[in-house]
Amino acid sequence: MTLLVLSDSHGRVNNISDAIALNKNAEAVLFLGDGLRDIERAETLGKPIISVRGNCDPPLSDIHGVYTLSFGEYNIMLTHGHLFSVKSSLDTYAAHAAECGADIALFGHTHIPLDRYLPAGCEVGGVTLKKPLRLFNPGSIGDPRGSRASFGVITIRGREVLTSHGEL
Repeated sequence: MTLLVLSDSHGRVNNISDAIALNKNAEAVLFLGDGLRDIERAETLGKPIISVRGNCDPPLSDIHGVYTLSFGEYNIMLTHGHLFSVKSSLDTYAAHAAECGADIALFGHTHIPLDRYLPAGCEVGGVTLKKPLRLFNPGSIGDPRGSRASFGVITIRGREVLTSHGEL
């Protein structure tokens, strides 16, 4: 199973469509906010879209700021990141994700790609991890800082998780 992870389009609808076209094998698109209207207007090639609201998105009653779902054997938490102040530290979000049983914690907001693996037994935000946790930020598909527009790809094969970043 392959998932395309996008965040922070900030009006660049074409970049969303381009990333989806480049990743035709993705079975779903996870959108981490700051561009909910963009994702609605983008060419999604009929792929299912799962979104969370960012700090620049309008308050829509059916789109929440944190969402957890399961793909295969993995629990994946989605948030934009502003609710957990990820620009100053990842500890609060990592601790929350761990307490909720997440295996993969996705976030945006910083516009900077990140892939960090935290092993079981590691202490983060006052919580000792009972199982490994991967923190993953796809960067910004629309408004990158110091680089080109970026996206993330997560591939789950049984008990193996592969993560990568791509650029437009």
